[in-house]
Amino acid sequence: MFLKLLSTSLSLSLAVLTSADITWPLYSQQCRDDAGPPFLDDEETFGQGGKYHDGSAAYPQLLEDGSCAKPLQGACVSRDDKKTAYLEGPIDCGNKGWYCRIYNDEENGWANINLVGDYNFGNCNSTSSFEDAGYDRDGHCHGSSVDNTYYWWIRDHWHRQYNGRVRCCCGWYEGGTQPLFSGRIANRCDYRRLVTETENLDNCRDANEGHNLGYDDIGCDASYQSSQLNTPIPEDDDVCWEIQRFGFTEEVGSPPTQSPDAPSPVASPTTESPVASPSTSSPVSDPTTSAPVSSPVNDDEDDDPEEAECVDSPLDFMVGLRIRTCNWAGNGNSAKRCAKPGVAKHCPATCGKCDEFKCADSGRRFILEENGKKKRCGFFANNPSRCDRFDYAVETCRESCSYCG
Repeated sequence: MFLKLLSTSLSLSLAVLTSADITWPLYSQQCRDDAGPPFLDDEETFGQGGKYHDGSAAYPQLLEDGSCAKPLQGACVSRDDKKTAYLEGPIDCGNKGWYCRIYNDEENGWANINLVGDYNFGNCNSTSSFEDAGYDRDGHCHGSSVDNTYYWWIRDHWHRQYNGRVRCCCGWYEGGTQPLFSGRIANRCDYRRLVTETENLDNCRDANEGHNLGYDDIGCDASYQSSQLNTPIPEDDDVCWEIQRFGFTEEVGSPPTQSPDAPSPVASPTTESPVASPSTSSPVSDPTTSAPVSSPVNDDEDDDPEEAECVDSPLDFMVGLRIRTCNWAGNGNSAKRCAKPGVAKHCPATCGKCDEFKCADSGRRFILEENGKKKRCGFFANNPSRCDRFDYAVETCRESCSYCG
């Protein structure tokens, strides 16, 4: 009788595992602002059993022996293929959550498309990241304290074309061996909240915002600075996994330059900033034309170029869930408000930090007047022509838009 019950139990367990590939995800958590086609139309859009990532260049970075990373070993058994397992899950982080970082991979021939324009974090191995909790020049970070949100974040950012190399690890508040809140990995990270099965999706605009659960205004733990500064961050591969050539493209991607079974490059970037802030180059004279005749010099004029004025950004900016202005920074307890990460960079005149930040980019996420969208200065650093198309971009992203020349 006992053996019969055991056999029945094992059969039920296998049935659950088998059904995961058919029923995963268990329900839709797709909110209105999520990018990509409607999840409930997937069969019509991609055909029966089709996936949004079918035919793409993305591939999982497997271990040296060709097996899946530990948090995805169950998914690699229950899903049709390892690529689907890595891109969809279900991940097994003990329901302690996860965090993923997307790095620019253009050096390996994978165009970043929209990634650089929404850089939002710095690795905890540079002086800038340790000193500024708002430093955001290393990549895009996002996570959650719930495992099953992983599918929805991956799908959303895939279709936003935040293309690059993805490295994910277990543990948001806790869990794994290096949770995000340990302050050892990244100085900040956005959050994807859980959308419950009973929630009305018509009322969910964006699960990535409006919850005040992100890793903000905390920064890198200074106790790691002496051991990690300018060196790769020591990470535990047992709780991490990687996806190469991540993100949607209109064209079929070029084949990978290395075998998908090759070991994963786990070293975190050690450069202070992978994207240099573009500067406007001076026009070059055509050497075949004669030089124009110089105008007479006016001895009354100053030979030195006019020095840029120290100005605050006129744009509203975000502190947690609240919209703030530089007037707010200068009122009340201004010392405390200006000490918040990135505020003095947004409001150098008000905060008395002109010597340091007169020519620096804002350190906060700000709101564009034209469309109400929230952006960081990476949006302009990635495409400097935008500086002329958006009001107050130059006064806000002073380095990226060459405010000081």
